[in-house]
Amino acid sequence: MPSAATDPSTLRRLTARAVEAAAAQDAAAFSAAAGELAALDAEQVRTVLGWVLRGALEELHPDGLDGDDVRAAVTATARAAGWWPGLDPRVLVVVLTAALGEHPDPEELPRLPHALVLPHSLLLVHDLVAATRRPLQRHLETALAEVRRAETMELP
Repeated sequence: MPSAATDPSTLRRLTARAVEAAAAQDAAAFSAAAGELAALDAEQVRTVLGWVLRGALEELHPDGLDGDDVRAAVTATARAAGWWPGLDPRVLVVVLTAALGEHPDPEELPRLPHALVLPHSLLLVHDLVAATRRPLQRHLETALAEVRRAETMELP
């Protein structure tokens, strides 16, 4: 969904900055980069990061994903991100399942604020993309291409 509201190069640059800060375990730089990303169009950022997460999961689990795989991804990210004071493993679960197209019932779990979801998404992106051994920029380009393709398809 990148448009004039969110330039794809800005989205790529800020995402890379946040992921680099996560790799360095620099909580201040990570929070600052996540804050800059949060200022962009929330739906666009969520859509692109969701595609990055789905793509990384598909690459890591070509034969399919099960509950144990999701649990392992959440556990690994929670352990690796212990340096970040805002970490909530329950939010990691929500983000990961939403990226897979499963959304909780709004009455059971109201939509979480973007400022809470975004850094957790970035932590998952950092861990899952690193596990694929493909550069983040390639994942982002693939995600942006998928978003552009989906925008051009007509609904029946």
